[in-house]
Amino acid sequence: MKILHTADIHIGYDTHGRLDAKTGLNSRLLDFEKCFKHMVSVAIEEEVDLFLFCGDAYRDSTPTPTEQRIFARALRPILDKQIPVVMLVGNHDNPGSFGKANSIQIFPDLHGMVRLFTKPDAEDIQTKSGRLRIVGLPWAMRSNLFTKGEHADKKPEELKQLIYEAYSNFIDAEAERIREERLAYPVILAAHLHVQGAEVSEKSEVIFDTKDPLFAVSALAKKEFSYVALGHIHKHQDLNLGETPPVVYSGSIERVSFSEWKQPKGFVIVEIDHEKKASYRHIQTPAREFISIEVSVKSSDAPLEKVKEAIAKKNIQDAIVRVRIECTSDQRKDLSQRDVKELLSGAWSIAEINIMSDEEVERRRATQITRAMTTREALEKYILERPDLQPIKDKLLAKADAIEGEIEKIS
Repeated sequence: MKILHTADIHIGYDTHGRLDAKTGLNSRLLDFEKCFKHMVSVAIEEEVDLFLFCGDAYRDSTPTPTEQRIFARALRPILDKQIPVVMLVGNHDNPGSFGKANSIQIFPDLHGMVRLFTKPDAEDIQTKSGRLRIVGLPWAMRSNLFTKGEHADKKPEELKQLIYEAYSNFIDAEAERIREERLAYPVILAAHLHVQGAEVSEKSEVIFDTKDPLFAVSALAKKEFSYVALGHIHKHQDLNLGETPPVVYSGSIERVSFSEWKQPKGFVIVEIDHEKKASYRHIQTPAREFISIEVSVKSSDAPLEKVKEAIAKKNIQDAIVRVRIECTSDQRKDLSQRDVKELLSGAWSIAEINIMSDEEVERRRATQITRAMTTREALEKYILERPDLQPIKDKLLAKADAIEGEIEKIS
């Protein structure tokens, strides 16, 4: 049995894009569509038995008609081949208000081959290679776990613990049911959540303090499951490497920001043998390359020439590029944004040109953001470090205040 496992498709991110003259769309939308279509073509070529999507179809829960069309158009060949599709609701798919439909709610209504998990559940799926059970854990929404008003007085940390317990108890109960039924066919645990130890960036950063529950690998890696398919973290990784079952984040199919610039992007092909043992392959998509050029010219008599040499070492033609230059205060006058931009004229897109003198580095250290700050204070500090944001400072702060107010209402 062969399954395609993917997550975090995120149609709608258009940062660093430009207008595509042929379609009139932001070019980054086309990058995401290209990767999605590549993934679907591989699925069909590999003759997969199931297309498993573990959440986050769009940038947010209110996709535009254009973004919805891109997603549906890319997915259509899978359904035309009568390949079952299982989808989980991710945090980006969920609306903020109680009672509203999520952003992917429409797909099961449009095609009978689509099964959508909006709350913890388990379902047997019939494929061309036999039966498969999916134990689905979508993003944890309080409204899907508790009755209206239940635990309304609980603090965020208490709610995190309640959600953790509810999900853990559900997993344990499903594992027990599998044992009792003595299933002859494989079971996959599919979830959109944050697992302890998951790396989120190219620096191997691990987040220990999150607003959402952190699940231990041991809470998911039950022997009753052949494979644990995860979404939510954009970096591909196996958190149970060399052990059974694999606990795998497929990773996202396209880069969203420079925090992911070194990460290979793609999806996973899972194969389950007759003994219900799973193996997998990570297959890369043609994701847009992000290139970060960091150069110190402090010891150079010709700082701009040194920057030119650093840029020449990279193939920037089809890439989104950022350049970060460290220089002395005396050299700063010899380095301009315009000059560096000219050196980057061959790049597909310029994301950032940051020229920092010793004096500016010291000033940045003085404005370091700390946990003790409020959200507004932290944002003000960040804007202070970004001269390009100074003209819209008031708008940014007002927008942040409005968003924080909406979050407080929902909470």
